[in-house]
Amino acid sequence: MEWRNKMDWLPSIDLFHLRDWVIAQTPTPTPSPVLTPAKSINDIELLKSQLEFLKATNAQLGESFNRFVAAMQFTLVVFAFLGGFLAYAVGKNLDDAKKIASQLINREVENKITDLVQSEVENVKRSLQRERVIGSTIVDYYLPSNDTTEPYDCKLLRTRGFAEVRYRNQKRKPKKPVGDIFVLDLINSKLLEGQEFAGLSKEEAENKREEKVKEQIDLALDWLDKNTVLVIYVKGRFREIDNLARRVDYYYIPVNAPISLLGIVADSAYVAYGQGNL
Repeated sequence: MEWRNKMDWLPSIDLFHLRDWVIAQTPTPTPSPVLTPAKSINDIELLKSQLEFLKATNAQLGESFNRFVAAMQFTLVVFAFLGGFLAYAVGKNLDDAKKIASQLINREVENKITDLVQSEVENVKRSLQRERVIGSTIVDYYLPSNDTTEPYDCKLLRTRGFAEVRYRNQKRKPKKPVGDIFVLDLINSKLLEGQEFAGLSKEEAENKREEKVKEQIDLALDWLDKNTVLVIYVKGRFREIDNLARRVDYYYIPVNAPISLLGIVADSAYVAYGQGNL
């Protein structure tokens, strides 16, 4: 209503009288003094030019002002129409808009919560499945040594929750069938170091270590079942391990640190489980 009241004066504008009023407000040139024969023809021509310029300027001002007023009228009419329409629409549908917005928000929240719960449920399922596999896996841990004391790494595996971790050494060697995972410990056995390497050249020492690694791997392969995963616990890199895939089709993996050993054996449980369920 305020817009309508403010616009009531617009139709009363008389554009033609308004133009005449603007023109009337334009200062008129001061009458020139009476010409005397001494004034030159150039002064008369200059005065004529100034008068023509003033007439043209007044005409342009009037036309510009007319266009300005017309534009203002149109703009205010449009604004008044839009304002009235929006006020009517919002006032009429405000409750419906609130209701629809509330429904959309509730639906979006429910969808997000559902997705989040579903994601967490899947994570729990995967975790439970992983622990179920580990809890059904048997690990044979072999140390090529006469030491009857279990290495710390073997005890660490025992705490992970495998179904069974069986410690084996040279006095009590593994027997077929072995477990799902076979750990060959070449770190704690001291097999690749000691006095027998003293006095050897670097190349000779490397060759001797390669021979010992191959000997122990071949021994382990004789005990393995086709579904058993071989984990070789050893420091350094050996040609015999790199080339092992060329002569056997067992699953195997080298590892060189206690933390890595724990993770690799746990991951290998999945491989062994998959092999046994093919």
